[in-house]
Amino acid sequence: MSNWILACPHCGQALHSDDQQHWSCASGHSFDRARQGYLHLLPVQHKRSKQPGDSSDMVKARRRLLDSGLYQPIAEQLAQQLQKPQSGDIHQLADIGCGEGYYTQAMAEQLPRAQVYGIDISKDAVKAAARRHPNVAWLVASGAHLPLLPGQLDMITCLFTRLMPAQFAQALKADGEVIILSTGGQHLLELRQRLYEQVRASGFDPQSHMAEHFDLHSQRRIHYQTTVPQALIGDLIMMTPHYWRCSAEARDAICQSGDLDVSIDVWLHRFRRHSA
Repeated sequence: MSNWILACPHCGQALHSDDQQHWSCASGHSFDRARQGYLHLLPVQHKRSKQPGDSSDMVKARRRLLDSGLYQPIAEQLAQQLQKPQSGDIHQLADIGCGEGYYTQAMAEQLPRAQVYGIDISKDAVKAAARRHPNVAWLVASGAHLPLLPGQLDMITCLFTRLMPAQFAQALKADGEVIILSTGGQHLLELRQRLYEQVRASGFDPQSHMAEHFDLHSQRRIHYQTTVPQALIGDLIMMTPHYWRCSAEARDAICQSGDLDVSIDVWLHRFRRHSA
C-alpha cells in the first residue's frame, strides 16, 4: 500500500502521521481519525449547509439497494477498466463522491497494492463507507477543495456525481486519468414513466465539461434489464433525483404496485489529462 498524500484543508501543506490515526501539518493544524475509521477534513467554510450531502436515511437506502446486486454489472465493468494494461501503475486513486462506498470497495479489492481514497461531503455516507474496507482512506471532504497534495493521483473516479475538471487536473499526475459513470437516456425509463405524466429526455454527456483539461480516451455503454423487488423500489427512488421531483402520490403508488422491470443504461467514459 502506498503512503497517504493528504493535504491540510486549511493551509494546503502536507499532513503527516506516525500511526495513520493522528495527523498534523507544519502550521499546527491537527486532525484525529474517528473511531469508525474515517478522517474529517471538511472545514466549516467548505460547507454549504450544516449537514451537507446525503442524509442518514438516503445513505441507508442506497446501501440496501446497492448491496442487493442491482448495479453489480456496473461494478464489474468498472473493475474491468482497472484490469487494463494501461491501469497497471495505479498507486494512488481517489473516488470522489464515494457515497456509502459500494464502488470504492470494489476498486480497492481490484487494486490491493494501491492506496484508494473514498471522499464524500456527507459525514453519514463516509461513516457508513468506513465499514466496507479497512485499507481505504475514507475522508469527509469536499471534491471542490480536495485535501490531497497536487499532482499525485494516478486516477480519479467520479461516479454519478458532479464533475470538477479543473480540480481533477490539479490533483492528477501529468498522465493521470479520470473514469466517469453517468446515466444514459434509457436509464430507469420504466420508473420515470410511472412517476411522471410526461417523461423528459435524460442522460448526460461529460465530454463538453471535460474538454478544457482532458482528452477522451474511451467510452462504453452498460445496458441491461433487471427487476427491482417491490421492497426496494422506495430505496431506488430515494437514491435518485426523482425523490425530490415526483409527487408523493406517484411515489406511494409505485411502491405499492409490485416488482418493477427497469432498464439500466449507463455510460462509462475514460479521460486522460491533456499532454503538456
